[in-house]
Amino acid sequence: MTSNEDMTTEQSPDPITQAITALTAAARRTRVRGAGTEHAQVEPVDFAEIACHVLTTVAANVGGVEALLAGRPGSWEADYVRQIVHSTAGTEPGDLLRWRTEPVRLVLDVEDTFYDFGLTQMYDEERADAITRESDETLTEDQAAEAAAITEAIDTLWEQDKAAYLTAYTAAVRAALTEHGVTCDVEVVELVRGETETWDYLSSQLHEVARARTPLPMTGEAPDWSAGTPAEALRRAGLTYTARAQETLR
Repeated sequence: MTSNEDMTTEQSPDPITQAITALTAAARRTRVRGAGTEHAQVEPVDFAEIACHVLTTVAANVGGVEALLAGRPGSWEADYVRQIVHSTAGTEPGDLLRWRTEPVRLVLDVEDTFYDFGLTQMYDEERADAITRESDETLTEDQAAEAAAITEAIDTLWEQDKAAYLTAYTAAVRAALTEHGVTCDVEVVELVRGETETWDYLSSQLHEVARARTPLPMTGEAPDWSAGTPAEALRRAGLTYTARAQETLR
């Protein structure tokens, strides 16, 4: 008796067989040179160009030529493929991205990014202070209500900042791709807590560019590392979560 899993495996099309069929069909095509003139003639397609195009596009789709050749990078076959891709697209990561046909998918951990910027620590500290203030038994009823409102406003700002950063990051990714003439689609999703994501080389390079350029929601400008962390720059500018929460309540 054959299990459902075995049947699924047996019925799955073999991508290598499909590739051979597709490339064989491509090799048998013809083209017309001098179309519309008295010297027009039919001749075989330039299959070498087609093969180079296919290999280069596949390398771009999987995340780079080394990702493509990871199964045996030191073989003579790998060396020839590497030469083909580099000669066709160029050696810079941005060059290869122009050949990509699959969407660029980036999984962004906003909270981890904010932690690197010092923003998570700033939020945690100020929220804890707000909660402590809220529970102060010496406060009047009005003061306690104001303290509770500040705590709630801090939480609201935190969620708004994360959502705004994700949107701005996506725009920065698209802008970086446009600069390199890349026309494929972009998908940026926020990492789900507890999950991990493996980055390919091209995605990692693109992420670093976008992270450096993405404006912070608090300032509308890229993170300021000139004199410490971006969080320290925000403190100097009076843009702490507490100060912003108080401003929203005025």
